[in-house]
Amino acid sequence: LGEKHPVKVLEIPHRKNEETFRLWRAELDGFIAYLEELTGNELTAEKLKAAVELHNNKRRALQRLNELRWKRPVPISGKDALLINQIAFYDDPERFTASVTKLADEVEARVERGESPFDAEAVPLLTTGTPYAIPNWKLHHVVEGPDRVIVGEESCVGSRYYSELVDESPADLEGLLESIARRYFNIHCACFTPNTERLDDIVELAGASGARGVINYSLSFCTPYLVEDKLVRDRLEREGIPLLSLESDYSMGDVEQLKTRIDAFVESL
Repeated sequence: LGEKHPVKVLEIPHRKNEETFRLWRAELDGFIAYLEELTGNELTAEKLKAAVELHNNKRRALQRLNELRWKRPVPISGKDALLINQIAFYDDPERFTASVTKLADEVEARVERGESPFDAEAVPLLTTGTPYAIPNWKLHHVVEGPDRVIVGEESCVGSRYYSELVDESPADLEGLLESIARRYFNIHCACFTPNTERLDDIVELAGASGARGVINYSLSFCTPYLVEDKLVRDRLEREGIPLLSLESDYSMGDVEQLKTRIDAFVESL
C-alpha cells in the first residue's frame, strides 16, 4: 500500500486466557486506527452495530441450512453445502443471506417430501480438521457417493464460522468491540494451545448431526492439525466414535488411495 500506509500486521494469540485476550483486544484498536487513517472513515457505534447485525443474519441463515443436513434422508449434498459455506467469505452479505434463506426454504420442502440425492440408508459422516478454501472440494468429492454423505464440517469453513454469533446487545462502540473480540477469541482453531474445546465441538457436532463416523483431514504441512490428530483420535476413541485420519494435499494424485481407505472405513460402519 506504499510508504504512507504500510501493511498492518495483527498479532494473533495462541493461548486462551484474560491476559492474551487483552493483548488481542488492543490489537483491534490499532487495526481500527489504521483503517480509519487508510480510508478516511470514522468507525462509529451505529455503523458497527449495523455490520454486526448484518453478519449475524448471515450466520443465522447458515445455521438453518446446515442443520437441515441433519435430517433423514439427507436433503442436500455435503459438497453443495461446502461451496455455500465457502461463498459466505466472499459474497455480499445481504445478497448472500437472502440467497441462503431461499435455498433453505427449498431444502425444507425437500425434507417434507422425503427427497434426497442419496440412498435412504446412506452413511452420514462428519469431517474435521484443516479448512477447505475455494476451490478445494477434493475431500468431499472423494468421500460422497450414493451410500455415504457428509453432514457437517467442524472447520473454519464450516461450523466454526457460523455457530457462534456476536453479542448484539451493546449500544456503545467499546461494548461492541469487546463482543467482536470475544467472538473471534472463542474460535476453537488448532492455532490455540491447549485446544480441548475443539475436541468437545467434534463430539457435540457428531451427536447433533447423527454422524456415524468422523474423518479428521489434515492438509500436508498444516502442522497444528497434524499435531492435534492424536488428541482427536484419543478423545473419539474414549467416546466410542469411529475415526478415519487422512493427510493429503491439493493435488489429485492420491485420489484412488483415499477412495480405498474411505471405502474401507465406510464398510466398517
